[in-house]
Amino acid sequence: MIALAEVVQRFKGLLEQRYADQLLPGHRRALQAIEQCRQLSQDALTAQCPDCHYQLQLPRSCGHRSCPRCQQRDSQVWIDRQLRKRLPVEYFMITFTLPAQLRQLAWRHQRVVY
Repeated sequence: MIALAEVVQRFKGLLEQRYADQLLPGHRRALQAIEQCRQLSQDALTAQCPDCHYQLQLPRSCGHRSCPRCQQRDSQVWIDRQLRKRLPVEYFMITFTLPAQLRQLAWRHQRVVY
């Protein structure tokens, strides 16, 4: 299975080229964290066997809230907690689309709009 980090590494340049004026700082930080997640670097952890002294380099996780590698467990815990809160009734999901005239405004002010 392809990791999200590989997708980011492969297409980040094209994404930034095409949407440079629309990418928010938070999006850029998420892309950078996911791209570097669990990559061997200078600050990797070193584990050593006390008996045979074999050493192993362990890459650090980014811990970013958008990283599926780092947040998989937390996401599953959250989903389980939400499922326990459900009432014994039927649920329906309603989706709506903002009119085209409001989309740029919503994109630039996501915290307020959403």
